[in-house]
Amino acid sequence: MYCPGYIWPKVLKQNPTTTGAITSTEGEVSTEADDTRLRDMFVKYGHHIRTLYISSPVAIAAIYSAGTCTQLQSLTISSIQYRCGAWYLPVWARQNPDQQQQVVAPLEAPPGPLVSPVFEGHLLPNPNPTSRPREEEALDYWNLVQHIWLLVRQNAGLRQLTLCKDISEMAIISTDFIHDTLSGLHNLEILGYSPLKLDLDRYLSMLPKLRSFFTNVGHVKCQDLQRPYSQLLSLSMHLTTMVSPTLFALLKNLPGLVSLRIAGFDGYGWSENQVQNFLEETPINLQELYFGNYRRTDYHDHEIATLLIPTLTRLTSIVVLRVNSETAKAVGLYCKHLKVFRQSMDETSLHPVSGNQAAPNVLCGIIESCPDLEELDAINHRFEAQRLLECQWASSKLSVFRVQIIGVERLTAEQEVVTDTLVGSGRLRLANNISDSQQDLLLLSDEEREAVRQLRRSQILQQEILGRMSQQWQSLKTLCFGHEHRNYRLHERDEPPYYEVDGVEYLRYDGPIPNTLELSLESGLDRLSTLKDLEVFGFEGLDHRLGKAELDWMAMQWPKLKVMRGLQASTLPSFEEDKHMKELREYFLTLRPEVVHASKKVSLGLGL
Repeated sequence: MYCPGYIWPKVLKQNPTTTGAITSTEGEVSTEADDTRLRDMFVKYGHHIRTLYISSPVAIAAIYSAGTCTQLQSLTISSIQYRCGAWYLPVWARQNPDQQQQVVAPLEAPPGPLVSPVFEGHLLPNPNPTSRPREEEALDYWNLVQHIWLLVRQNAGLRQLTLCKDISEMAIISTDFIHDTLSGLHNLEILGYSPLKLDLDRYLSMLPKLRSFFTNVGHVKCQDLQRPYSQLLSLSMHLTTMVSPTLFALLKNLPGLVSLRIAGFDGYGWSENQVQNFLEETPINLQELYFGNYRRTDYHDHEIATLLIPTLTRLTSIVVLRVNSETAKAVGLYCKHLKVFRQSMDETSLHPVSGNQAAPNVLCGIIESCPDLEELDAINHRFEAQRLLECQWASSKLSVFRVQIIGVERLTAEQEVVTDTLVGSGRLRLANNISDSQQDLLLLSDEEREAVRQLRRSQILQQEILGRMSQQWQSLKTLCFGHEHRNYRLHERDEPPYYEVDGVEYLRYDGPIPNTLELSLESGLDRLSTLKDLEVFGFEGLDHRLGKAELDWMAMQWPKLKVMRGLQASTLPSFEEDKHMKELREYFLTLRPEVVHASKKVSLGLGL
């Protein structure tokens, strides 16, 4: 049975099926009648359920009381922090007022009796929880943890088990109890759990079919694996930073591993020769690597480039926190089968004030050396236009291209005034169609001649770049040259941070990024007519010259366009609305009302 809504009356209206699933999150405050009906529903249909995804303490209490959900193949307990107050629990699952009045002792003492004797000697309150519950909620937490573990023990046929980290923080379960419980799950293939202490060797020994394991545990030792285990395909410890011996011991003793997520790397005490001697002839089959923790500032760029990347010759996907020069070059040199290069976290500003931008053109090696490349998603990375043209683009399969292109020498404000005047007189069109030597016939001044030459150079450069994309990357689905870029930089400004218009006070934000693509039809936008599969187009932060003619062209030429990033209303505080941008957005909505105008959400880099 599948529940599309989160309100229990909706749950009760659904018709169960013998192969159904229940999805539930936090419900509304329930009445006694609803609580009873909910429990009765699980009593009647619980043995039919195979997939259970739940985070509501109400439902967990109902399932435990019913005792019929014993045929589960997949069990996911999502985050239940802050959902365990007595007012969430059904009437029949709450303690009476006299019992609750007794729960006044510190959390170091058990807040209530054990639900089952199997917890005797194995269950203790957590004396240092990340978020300490209120005293009146302590008993609810105490019982809830027991109900969850009993539900696990009642389902020996589980193939997938995911327990949120809250389970480890609410109460302390002994390692022996955890191992005893998990050892009975002979068919378990996917496990997500964050114990207070991880014994990876023990887990792999007792779970012979385990192929995917993800945990938030923060410390792993190199001796944690005593022998090779071939069953594990995916390992995620994205809060864990590893020293060299630990990381390479994992790679050596998990020969089947194809996906690894860790927070970072420490090259402590190892050299290239030591790595090779340790691995010997062991092939590293890793294909996906998530690598980066936004809390860290020391990324060991040189050690990653010289120790780790040369061993990953079969890598197809890599997600890094930021584009570091040596690592990026090493990926291009050693990972010839790369399909995805992704930066895990977008900065909130594309301006250099962010302080984390690498040197330009660092990713040229990847473009030149990876013929299977499908995604280059690194919006903080900058390609200089001329250097990008000089690269040999190895792949014709690119579907995602999110980078900045800079170094396009655009006209100055004064030159724009000059060219606008020439446009009005019709002389600019004539000047663009004749050679420099013939421009004397138009009686152009030196200032006008230089503006025409500069405009011509800029447009030719942009036409060449967009034309080449159109020819080689016809499978593009996402093409973005910027994202939300404005940044309030009071510490860098001499002028007041606020200004006033018609009695309304606004914050002074950054202007557009200089010397970027202008994306006008004259500068080559029409060269992109081959991108018939394009779904996302982004130009936030660009000093673009899009007008209604360009929007008419996009509406006609990109039939699959779903999202446009660049004309949406700003969500920045105290920001003066750009009336021209609003006018363009409203105009495009008349052409393609189904297209969404929105900025990409800033990613915190949770991976592949």
